[in-house]
Amino acid sequence: MTPPAQEGLGFDVRPSRPLVVTMVLFAIVMFAASGFAHYFKELAQIVLEWYSGSQDPTVGAASMRRVSVFALVMGAVIIAATLGRLVERHWSHHVGVEAVSSSARGEGRSISLRASAARALATWTVFAGMASIGRESAIIESGGAVGATAGKRFGGRGDAMAAAGIAAAFAAAYHAPIAAVFYVEETLRVRSSRRALMFAALGAAGGFITSTQLYGGETIFPSTQGSRWTMTGLALIGLVPAVIVARAFLRLRVRVSGGALVNRFPGPPWIAIGLFAAVAGAAIAWFPQASGNGMDALRQAELGATVTLALALSIGKVIGTTAALGAGAPGGVLTPTVSITSGFVLLGLLGAESLGLTVAHPWDVMVAAMAIGVAVGLRSPFVAVFLIPELLGDYTLVPVIGLVVGVAVIVDKAVDHVIERFGELVPARVYDEDA
Repeated sequence: MTPPAQEGLGFDVRPSRPLVVTMVLFAIVMFAASGFAHYFKELAQIVLEWYSGSQDPTVGAASMRRVSVFALVMGAVIIAATLGRLVERHWSHHVGVEAVSSSARGEGRSISLRASAARALATWTVFAGMASIGRESAIIESGGAVGATAGKRFGGRGDAMAAAGIAAAFAAAYHAPIAAVFYVEETLRVRSSRRALMFAALGAAGGFITSTQLYGGETIFPSTQGSRWTMTGLALIGLVPAVIVARAFLRLRVRVSGGALVNRFPGPPWIAIGLFAAVAGAAIAWFPQASGNGMDALRQAELGATVTLALALSIGKVIGTTAALGAGAPGGVLTPTVSITSGFVLLGLLGAESLGLTVAHPWDVMVAAMAIGVAVGLRSPFVAVFLIPELLGDYTLVPVIGLVVGVAVIVDKAVDHVIERFGELVPARVYDEDA
């Protein structure tokens, strides 16, 4: 007699519902996840254009008075942090990327769709308010929550549908179907269920096709300009600094995320939230190109790599993103991580140029640094190998990025061994900001 499936042990549990019902559910989850990804961004851009005159937050922030930008970002972070604390107080174990990933692994985690919606609203608020934070975590969490809820409501455990929703949302948000599958497998560790992986692969393909064909999604970043050999050589030269920056930001954001510092503040929490929000507002008021998730600013680097842009992507974004997360505003760090890593690398290139060492195509080196940021800053090397080429719509970059990421991972592991002798490593687990 076959033993019954158990929760959390990775058994492939097939619900008793008819196949046609499963297919309909899958289609609903896939379309809901990709549609949410599109309209989340679309509605925020409409609001941005209404009050700033541009759908690009970096352009809008630069065109407004500094005091207005400061007040706007500060207010948005306070509202988002308040919503985040409310959700954490009532649904702490039933919401977040970590929770939906547990559901996708079949661990029996119940997911609150209402709480996910509230967190998504908080992230949308800071994104529409020009704060320096990633929006994609809300999209991915919502996709997983819809999948988990739909799967359980119709006679299943929700794990396969959660995996499908996460993958569809990731593919739609980043236009990266292959990276979406690796994200579900590598970052969320949905590896013990072949059924969940199959649903993830189908969800990623469906989310990507829906995003590009139905919503007119396009390649996010411009192509590289120089030869692959030159790009590889320069990337390897700047590899160690990129690894150090990615590691440093990983440790920093883990320490402050979820309002961890606010909870340890000796006075009333609202004072700490206000202080962090003020720092977040000041960062964007002083570095307008640090606003948003980083995608818009990175696109400007291909046209003109300036010191102002490099400072905004590095210093401005570190301060702005850390302060927003420190206040407790829900949001992701994948796009801020690639922005910060490539920003510091660009700063180094411009410094070398001032000494007479000219780099013909700094954008190419920044692209490689983005991959290092994902591989080290999110501990997701396989995601990095495919995500960055997919963001550029150029799969011929996969071998180059694969080589750079491979060396970066070796360096990262070597640093781990050194740090273990003197301190503690960042715990290797899923964080709600890992998207």
